Amino acid sequence: MANESRLVLPKPMMAKLASLGIYCQTWVTAERQDRAKRWVLRGVESGGSAKEFGRYISFFAADGSQMEWLQKADRIGANGVHAIAIGEALIGVEMARVDETYQLVISRHRLGKPKTEGKRPPVESSVIFRGVDGQLSEKLRKQGLAPAFLTRSGEVKAVPGDFLDAVKLVAGGVSCLNCRHVHGLVGGAGSAEAKDPAGTVVAIAS
Repeated sequence: MANESRLVLPKPMMAKLASLGIYCQTWVTAERQDRAKRWVLRGVESGGSAKEFGRYISFFAADGSQMEWLQKADRIGANGVHAIAIGEALIGVEMARVDETYQLVISRHRLGKPKTEGKRPPVESSVIFRGVDGQLSEKLRKQGLAPAFLTRSGEVKAVPGDFLDAVKLVAGGVSCLNCRHVHGLVGGAGSAEAKDPAGTVVAIAS
């Protein structure tokens, strides 16, 4: 189930992204908050692009709205990790680009019920939308639009309206050359503290 909720890219594409130093951490993990005595989901906004190739993922709230990052993660190199998202449920928007052709998967991630009480719960992931070979010219991308996808029979396959703005933001990330920006998550958390999903302020590393 987890692999189905991610983009499956051909080996030559993965090799090209690796050679260009484009790193995209697509998995979601269950993490324990000891003080709150609960489990949460952790996702990592990451990725970027070179001129013709890109891959990017960001995370959003269950209704598709933007979330505040828990922690901004600056790195020496570009096109890698940008920020950390924590939530009880996450929407992942992952995109890959070759020139003006885009692949997209929108996935929903939730905490499942652990097999044994107190143990790490499974991450239950499902696909909301999958778009194949979407088209978006550079001119339209700069206008803030999303790729247009078609079904195999040639009909328009519309991105669900609740997640359209999220897709537009990730389209910006997957086309951001030598990306050092946070495109999906938003700031607002301080360098020394941030709000957890329930709104309680928790200390984090500065």
